[in-house]
Amino acid sequence: MKNSTSRERIELVESAFAAWNRGDIDGFADHVSEDVAWLEVSGRPEGGGDTELLGRERMRASLRSLFDAWESYHLEAESVRDVGDRVVAIVRETARGRASGVEVDGRWGYVLTVTAGKIVRVEAYRDANRALEVTGLGERKR
Repeated sequence: MKNSTSRERIELVESAFAAWNRGDIDGFADHVSEDVAWLEVSGRPEGGGDTELLGRERMRASLRSLFDAWESYHLEAESVRDVGDRVVAIVRETARGRASGVEVDGRWGYVLTVTAGKIVRVEAYRDANRALEVTGLGERKR
């Protein structure tokens, strides 16, 4: 398969997030490679530190766990930008805990590497500015 164009990469990421927001784990998984690497640089809202998942099936299980913990969980893209073979998505996360009712409202940065029309790596940053920094789009803190 040929390399994706900038527009195709952006559309792939936007389509993946649309599936996410429908709670369609399989639809989201259709956008990623079988051996996808998912790195959560600064933890998920339900707890835990930096983690890395390898493979589509492990990613599916992790997303099931995430969606099970939250009554609602939505990512609204504030910006989606192409940077070579990667796409940077700055998203607003809103969620409500299933058991606790706690509400979350914050910003994440995702750096997604796209190869041959599939997402092959996801880096999720709790600090959205960090995602911009690692791709050269933001200012480094001194």
